[in-house]
Amino acid sequence: MTKYIIVGGYASKTEDGGKGYCEELIEGFEEPIKILDTMFARPKENWDETLEKDKNFFEQCLPGKKLEIQPADPKRFIEQVKWANVISLRGGEDEPLLEQLKSNKGWEELLDGKTLAGSSAGAHAISKYYYQLDGSNKFSEGLGLLPVKVIVHYRSDYNASNIDWDDADREAKNYKEDIETVPLREGEFKVFKI
Repeated sequence: MTKYIIVGGYASKTEDGGKGYCEELIEGFEEPIKILDTMFARPKENWDETLEKDKNFFEQCLPGKKLEIQPADPKRFIEQVKWANVISLRGGEDEPLLEQLKSNKGWEELLDGKTLAGSSAGAHAISKYYYQLDGSNKFSEGLGLLPVKVIVHYRSDYNASNIDWDDADREAKNYKEDIETVPLREGEFKVFKI
């Protein structure tokens, strides 16, 4: 069984600052908990800074927990997935993330007993279909690891001038097959165990 967690973006935008999300992320794992921080959706020159922010976030939300956090390396990704308890797919741009994940064929077959979490673009990658936030007002295909249609940053001001949320709801009902639609506000997350 794999635990999937999809996040509407900005996991820290909750009353508890992301503590509930972090606790769900590591639930059931023995310490030290191994977290693979996957930043393929972000520009490579920002990875070091993002990794430090993520380490601080996890340490703040999980005080006293022994964590080992590694940045994902596209050349060693499969080996790192084998090592990790938790694979966290950070938000950013969809295409670079999807390209890197697709180029590492077979990683998704190594997820049994692990948690795969995706925030924003990460949720897009995990889901079968996702609503694009670039103003095109259409759905695209993710990797299909989770059989849902996801809408992240739901009803937020994210790219607000280009997104009609009512149109997103209508499009979700009519797009391809009839599967669950998961609209997630910033900070909201949903857990699936498959």
